[in-house]
Amino acid sequence: MAIASCIWIGIEHLAKDLAVGAVSPHRRSRQVFCGRLAAIEGLRVAFNEQTFNGQSGDLAPEWHDADAGTTIGAGLLSDLLRQRRPVEEVVLMLPPWDARHHPTPLEAGFQVPSEVPSEVPSEVPLEVTLDHTRSFVERIAMSAAAARAVMSPSESIGMTILSPTTPALTALGAGLQALTETWADVERSWWQERHLQLALMQPAQWLSERAAPTR
Repeated sequence: MAIASCIWIGIEHLAKDLAVGAVSPHRRSRQVFCGRLAAIEGLRVAFNEQTFNGQSGDLAPEWHDADAGTTIGAGLLSDLLRQRRPVEEVVLMLPPWDARHHPTPLEAGFQVPSEVPSEVPSEVPLEVTLDHTRSFVERIAMSAAAARAVMSPSESIGMTILSPTTPALTALGAGLQALTETWADVERSWWQERHLQLALMQPAQWLSERAAPTR
C-alpha cells in the first residue's frame, strides 16, 4: 500500500513548535514541505534534528521551493501533489492578515516571539498593499484547487487552513480575514458532499485535534 502524504504549503509562515508538534499525528505519512526555502533554513535544520532520529518507519521529510502566492509556484505545487498521491491532508499556512513594510519574524521563518508586536505600519505603500492582497487571495484559491484535484474520501482527510496567530490590525487585514472565513464557509459544502473536511482554524486548535486519534 502506498504511503500517504501530508502536504504543507506556505512553510515560510510555519512556526518551529508547530512544525515539530505536527509530525507525530502524521508519523507514518510522507511529510512534504513547500514554500520559500531561503527563508526557513534554521527551521529546516531544527525540524530535522528534533523529529527524525532514525526510528523504525520514520520517513525523511521532503522540502520543495514552491511559493503558493505566485503562478509559477502554484503550478509546481499542483504537479507535486499529483506526484505524491495518495494525499492524506493538505495544510495551508496563511501569511499575516496585514501587509507590512518588512518581514515579520514569522515571515522570515523564525519561531514566533512570545511578545507579539501591537502595531503595524500606519501607512503601507500602495504597491505593497496590492501585492499582499493579490498574493493572499491567490495562495488560498490555487492551493485549494490543487488539493481538490487529488483528494479521495478513501485515503484523504481533507484540507486545513491555519490562520495567523495575530489578529488583523488594519482595514485590509480585517477584510482579508472576513474574505477567508466567508470563502471557507461557502467552499466547505463541496468538500462535505465528497465526505472530506475543509477546516479553517488556529494552529493550536489543529495540534490539539490531531493529537487525539481521529480514525
